[in-house]
Amino acid sequence: MIFLITNDDGYDARGLQEFAAAMREVGDVHVVAPNSVRSCCSHSVTTAEELHLQQMAPQDWSVSGTPTDCVRVAVRWLGIRPDWVLSGVNEGGNLGVDIHYSGTVAGAREATLLGYRSMAISQYLRRDRERDWKLSGQRARYAFESLSPEMLDPATFWNINLPVVDNKDIALQLAHCDPEPDMLHFEYEHLERFTHPGHGHSLEKIIYRSNYQMRPRSDHRDVAKCFGGAITCTRLDVRLV
Repeated sequence: MIFLITNDDGYDARGLQEFAAAMREVGDVHVVAPNSVRSCCSHSVTTAEELHLQQMAPQDWSVSGTPTDCVRVAVRWLGIRPDWVLSGVNEGGNLGVDIHYSGTVAGAREATLLGYRSMAISQYLRRDRERDWKLSGQRARYAFESLSPEMLDPATFWNINLPVVDNKDIALQLAHCDPEPDMLHFEYEHLERFTHPGHGHSLEKIIYRSNYQMRPRSDHRDVAKCFGGAITCTRLDVRLV
């Protein structure tokens, strides 16, 4: 089986590298990923600027673009014909309405639009717990192997979120669920106000603040299930009607 792996954290991200290593145990892996962090870029496409490609390994490339660009370049320029396009493992959850902002989810969505089966996989994080990316890669492979035999409508793809749990078990509970409709609360913190020395205009610096662990959650939806320790499995649809 041939796999194309991308992400929005960049080629060097541990989540991607450990996932690619895990998937190489079961198939032929090609990696085409951004050359820098592109988190929260959603479904951005580069059309007015040139893209730079760098070969990192015999079947690995980095691209000066978004995850969507990477999938397009892999298929239309590099000629990769994957059985599955896998986007992740992302550093941070992509739960609920996060799917609209996520570059990781967009990579899988673009693959579906191009006619390929796809899956986005993200690792929910907590500041008080250590990150084990090797374990995340193994759990991501377990999720893929569990879900890939299921029938997938040509217009749908999987969005998977891995939980934070105390044990090192790979085969965690799989919870099929819908996305949480209520968004994460956020605000902006004031950093600085100053006057531009050149033109005299007043300028302000602010920064985004939020607490992911405090986000709204409804029973039986992805946020509650993932926070409760399950691998959440959600089918997303690319159809507009």
